[in-house]
Amino acid sequence: MIRKNTGEPVYVTIAASLRAQIVEGKMNPGDLLPSENVLVTQFSASRDTVRKSLKALETENYIYSQPGKGYFVAQPKHDQFVFDFSEEPRNAQANVKNITMKKPDPEVRAALNLPETRTVIEIAKTLLYKGVVVAYDLKYLPYDKGQPLIESEIQYAVFPEIASAKTAPFAFYTKMEIFAESATEELGKLLDCPPGTALLVVKRYFVDHKDDVIGYGKQYMKPSHRNLVGYSGYGENT
Repeated sequence: MIRKNTGEPVYVTIAASLRAQIVEGKMNPGDLLPSENVLVTQFSASRDTVRKSLKALETENYIYSQPGKGYFVAQPKHDQFVFDFSEEPRNAQANVKNITMKKPDPEVRAALNLPETRTVIEIAKTLLYKGVVVAYDLKYLPYDKGQPLIESEIQYAVFPEIASAKTAPFAFYTKMEIFAESATEELGKLLDCPPGTALLVVKRYFVDHKDDVIGYGKQYMKPSHRNLVGYSGYGENT
């Protein structure tokens, strides 16, 4: 195959060609992809470049490998969804209301699996879009004695970076829970909505490789101002 000079990396061109064949039904779930040798010849590319393109498609869930056999087209998971959720939505303004050390309430203590004697750092924010409050965000970190509390750093850092400061970047994962909850009188004042308004609530748990929860967050959102978008099928992690 003669490749057109598009200015993009060769592995991107190869991945795009194979992806198109899968999407268009020229290759279907369970089909064996051409071997690396065939792809090297077909695209006049190096073996490393071909492997990079295959790994990219594997990451996107288009294909999977079987040792000694090669790569196969994957079965799309249309009944499983991956949600695109950002802690702070695009074009939203985050205002830190307070950063305090406090004794956690029973919910936070249970989420972080802390004894009654432990203290947490609470980070409270409001999120505004075009001047309107659209969400109220709470984050909690276990506080260790002697741990410096630098509010300026906490205020502008992304929460996962704060929660994982004591562990390697890939040594923790995030668990998310989504549900609806009625606004209390206090939440109604913070979100400028009547008590009883249905709010979308997202809980996030940051869990390290020892299965210890190293951070906990809870965000209350006005559904009319914040949507969760889910994806299924091929490319669900892209």
